[in-house]
Amino acid sequence: MSFSLKKFFLIALLSIFISSSLVVTYLSYRSEQISFEVNKSLNSSFTQLKKDVLLIQEVHNHSQDLNKLVTLILASRSLRSVAYIQDDHYVYSDRQLHLNQEISSSLQQKIKTEALPFLYRKQSSLNNIEELHFVIKGKNGFYQLFLNARYMDDWLDNADLTLNGYVVNNHNQPIINQPQKLLIKAVYQSPQYPFKVVIGEPTQDVIILIAMGAAFIFAFILLGLLFAKHLYNNNFSFRVDIERAIRAKEFIAYYQPIVSNKNLQCSGAELLCRWHHKKKRILAPNHFITKVEESGQIKAITLQLLNQLVKDKIQLCKHNPDFYISINFTLAMLRDEAYMAEVMALIKKNTSLQSGLVFELTERENTTCAMKELNTVMTQFRQIGVRWALDDFGTGYSSLSSVRSLNFDIIKIDKLFVLTADTDAITSSILKNIAYLGKGLNCKMVAEGVETQTQFNKLLGLNIDYSQGYLFSKPMAIKDFLLFQHSFDHRAYICQQPDLEINYQPIVVK
Repeated sequence: MSFSLKKFFLIALLSIFISSSLVVTYLSYRSEQISFEVNKSLNSSFTQLKKDVLLIQEVHNHSQDLNKLVTLILASRSLRSVAYIQDDHYVYSDRQLHLNQEISSSLQQKIKTEALPFLYRKQSSLNNIEELHFVIKGKNGFYQLFLNARYMDDWLDNADLTLNGYVVNNHNQPIINQPQKLLIKAVYQSPQYPFKVVIGEPTQDVIILIAMGAAFIFAFILLGLLFAKHLYNNNFSFRVDIERAIRAKEFIAYYQPIVSNKNLQCSGAELLCRWHHKKKRILAPNHFITKVEESGQIKAITLQLLNQLVKDKIQLCKHNPDFYISINFTLAMLRDEAYMAEVMALIKKNTSLQSGLVFELTERENTTCAMKELNTVMTQFRQIGVRWALDDFGTGYSSLSSVRSLNFDIIKIDKLFVLTADTDAITSSILKNIAYLGKGLNCKMVAEGVETQTQFNKLLGLNIDYSQGYLFSKPMAIKDFLLFQHSFDHRAYICQQPDLEINYQPIVVK
């Protein structure tokens, strides 16, 4: 995966397209939301002001009425003053009880022609202050409310720090803030008053947001592609390394003893794979087994291990003809007819593999849809002496459905149930039921992961047939395993455990 100039250009275009879509969608949605909220807030404020002003008597004869107006203004942040108009004259205001001052000709014209209430913005001739004029109809005259326009501007600016906005009346004259050219905008017309709210983002800001978003997306895509390339290269190099290791026969067989619980004799072993890497120490399966199963390379590795077993098994069974070796097979391997034909040909060619060989079905996949195929394969291999075990019973897909539908000779109990059986009552009960199930199915039971004497005693009490785990030995190379077979002193082990009732039958070494 190389990054040419053309690919960089395409990634950049894709980033701009994605960023543009996201920015436009977000700004459109946010603009509509803010314009609605601003409109709602302004409607509420104007309605409340109108209600409060109309409660005041239109004719004032004493200072008490003037105090009501002053109190109303002091209670509002935006309201600067209120004046009452009748017959084209200011009659009174919050500052003066008797005015009798003629209003401007422009205001006279507005009152005659505009639909009430109406809004307009004007700069005061007295103090050079921007004011927002809100004119409403009283019973006999009109009220003119003078609002602090600068305060209203700041209020709208703070409605959303990322967006711009303004308010105009029905003649598109500015009421709050000056109109701007907005590339993306939402317009909301007040249903009660003659104004509309415009919220949006100017062209320059939209371009900046799109550019920033595109840069982030470009970097994200690029990092993702680089990471994918890294994973691809790692997986590719890993596959190449596995292929090299298969050719160099670096995968070797290790054996872990399976001990009879009745007499503590080593009755069998599980063949486990180890990778004797040319540059590293011997690698355990957790470093590679999942990947080789996914890639299908496990098939070649298993064939290689079976070829090693051809030679090893003669030595392993030398003093015990009933000694058996188990080896793992996945569902994918068993469903590969060509591959299983190779395995069968290898067994038929070598008599040492025609007895004492057990295939362990490791159910990392659901076998429900493959029961018929599995039954066929299992029957074919039984005819040449292979027995079958269900691995890790009780976990994953190793379940009752498999036991019921497939005829297994051995059930291997997952170490999860063994490790906590002596400390957890529920697990202990499950283990007891598994043991009972195995006996009912006439299957031999092997407990995996046995590490302590307490666990072993528990298994004895449940009449489980075999144990496998570090209590007896870790997996070993063939040379070490043969030494273990000859040096494991069953009688000494029994003497150290006086509570064990073991039927010891020594193996005679010829």
